[in-house]
Amino acid sequence: MTELDALARSLVVLGSEVTSLELGGRWGKHRRAGRGSAKLYAALYGGGVLEVAGARMSLGPGELAFLPRADEHVIRDSAATPVPRDGSACVGMQQTAADVWVSEAAPVTSLVTVDLQIDHADAPWLSLLPAVVHITREDRELGRWLADTLALLGRARALSPALRETITTSWAQALFAQALRAEGASLPGAEALRDERIVAALLRLRAEPEKPWELGELAAEVGMSRSVLAARTTALLGEPVGSYLRRLRLDRAASLLATTDAPIKAIAARVGYASEPAFTRAFVRARGTAPQAYRRAMRGA
Repeated sequence: MTELDALARSLVVLGSEVTSLELGGRWGKHRRAGRGSAKLYAALYGGGVLEVAGARMSLGPGELAFLPRADEHVIRDSAATPVPRDGSACVGMQQTAADVWVSEAAPVTSLVTVDLQIDHADAPWLSLLPAVVHITREDRELGRWLADTLALLGRARALSPALRETITTSWAQALFAQALRAEGASLPGAEALRDERIVAALLRLRAEPEKPWELGELAAEVGMSRSVLAARTTALLGEPVGSYLRRLRLDRAASLLATTDAPIKAIAARVGYASEPAFTRAFVRARGTAPQAYRRAMRGA
């Protein structure tokens, strides 16, 4: 497993919704940008046109289009079909069940869509991914595996919740791993995603945020100079490494406060603070409340 695969596997998938669309004639739908989500379209047969981020692509039978951030987009049978820009569907398209859309005309296109709820809080690199990744029939091995898994997810009601969660997580992480390698990952700072040494550095921080990291030490571990590591990680994260590490520590502390009865002093030590007062000051600055008050609020929620 490469470092990019490991980064994709670190994403937390919170849930998924699978929808079937059986469409004919003129059809289309405008989707506003999702929040904390990703979206996939798969054409079982037929196809359509997807427009996202000012670009247009054709989606053919057996192909998939993955939107890692669920950016605003339009999906329709052809570029000539008018679609309302208010989030509603094209005239003639109707929802017949919670997970089924159909059109009045006999279907010539069958799409399956998957909405993935993703924990974006600790994955700033998602903003650097391309708006859409097109998986074509040329990607035979990956495409076949994704299609088979998608067909299984389409029968989600027959699966146990645990099995569905396992399948969805594995499948989603494969899609994000593909997105990390996509040619379109060329936004400012995205070159850092292609440097596995940068990814390795971030994974080390995530694995041991409590460690008293020095930038020079981290750079040496991944075989880079201190200055290059600082510049590239700041471009990727949108903040200096020290700020990112502090956020990791306090996020972990918040989780421990909410889910354990460990003393505040013990939690402070577990997330890398030498004293309880230093930890409390940092926590108040970040969360606006003291650790003990935060714990009470979370337990009472």
